[in-house]
Amino acid sequence: MKKVVLIGQGYVGLPLAMSAVDAGHDVVGLDLDPARVKRLGIGESYVEDVPAARLQAALDTGRYRPTDEYADAEGFDYCVITVPTPLREGAPDLSCIERAGEAVAPYISPGCTVVLESTTYPGTTEDVLRPILEKGSGLRAPEDFYL
Repeated sequence: MKKVVLIGQGYVGLPLAMSAVDAGHDVVGLDLDPARVKRLGIGESYVEDVPAARLQAALDTGRYRPTDEYADAEGFDYCVITVPTPLREGAPDLSCIERAGEAVAPYISPGCTVVLESTTYPGTTEDVLRPILEKGSGLRAPEDFYL
């Protein structure tokens, strides 16, 4: 069983969290909106692709835990960043990606994997996220770390 952290519990992150629970993983559903976390914690889904019954079943397993605390990411095996990247003047606003990277970087350990699953331009992982993760973790990603 692996520990999976999904940053962003919206229309991408929450379904991924449910799939990871279904696969038998321990999942931390991290979202900075305390009201959203509270709703998730009582089994109230706001994502059309995730019925409340499925969310409640995931909660009942004890393998899904919604939170707004990055400290709950400690010891993760996999982290998937699924934060919004709204367009600002025709370009993706990467500030949510940058903040998520800065916040999760201290919890990165050798051998874990971080995936960026947000709508953005090619090169964002290598040019923007990688330096943030390396600086915040003190670790270096292999040169061929991205797919």
